[in-house]
Amino acid sequence: MPEITKIGFPAGSLLETPLRMEVAACKNGVYAVLNKPADILFDSYLGAPKCKSVMQALRAQEGKPELCRLGIKSPYSVCQIDCEMSGAALFAMDKEISAKLRNAAWSGMFELSYVFLARRSQADDSFDVDLPVYLPEEQPMWVVSHRFGKKAKTSFRRIDASGDYELWGATTESARPHQLRVHAADKGLKIVGETLYAKGGCVYLSSIKGDYRLPTGAKKEVPLYPHLAVHLSRIKMRSADGLEDVGCIDANAPLPKGFTVMLKKLGFKGDKLGAFLSPAVPPNNTGQ
Repeated sequence: MPEITKIGFPAGSLLETPLRMEVAACKNGVYAVLNKPADILFDSYLGAPKCKSVMQALRAQEGKPELCRLGIKSPYSVCQIDCEMSGAALFAMDKEISAKLRNAAWSGMFELSYVFLARRSQADDSFDVDLPVYLPEEQPMWVVSHRFGKKAKTSFRRIDASGDYELWGATTESARPHQLRVHAADKGLKIVGETLYAKGGCVYLSSIKGDYRLPTGAKKEVPLYPHLAVHLSRIKMRSADGLEDVGCIDANAPLPKGFTVMLKKLGFKGDKLGAFLSPAVPPNNTGQ
């Protein structure tokens, strides 16, 4: 397996502290997939938080040696990912390639796979939601609108259950902002860490461990994973041939450490999750 490659972001470019982001896949000078942490804006979209994005931070570092080695010139995002989510974030190295990949994405050539944690529900083990989503002006929440909404379909499958929680997988060929979250809420799924739709609260160690004590000096308990518990785990092209001059993209983004720890504390074993993810390529593919 190739050595894991990371891209550094200096203090102030995205966060107050320095940040290094893992490259999940890359074709030199063509495209790259980053494993984006939760609550980091990848690129601006309707309703996105007003903060610096990864795309802006990369452009501001033009000419940096580690970017040049990957062939990153003037990056443009391809598949949207909510700021609150973690996971695979695809971008092209220049505007021309970006246009080609975006056309492919909106033509149904990609499949995006998500993993998320939710509270126990009465939902079926698997189902599809085919509802158009729309963001009303000056509103933070996307809504279902058959009149104004854009086409969106998400397929859901319950992966595993443990105690009061369920682990779900979801796939879609589109990546509308908040699409998965709106569709999950429509079926009564309360995603852990969600604050806008069907609120699922957070997971605390005190609710799992009966003899829990606050750490010395702590004034209040911190959630095991203080983010939205949704991870975009894989981006792949449906066709093995891919696109001319691009090839076939198949990138896997490992779950964040905090997300994995939370699942283990809740009693999820990992075998069923592994079967759902079933990666076809190594997590890091930095071929030239």
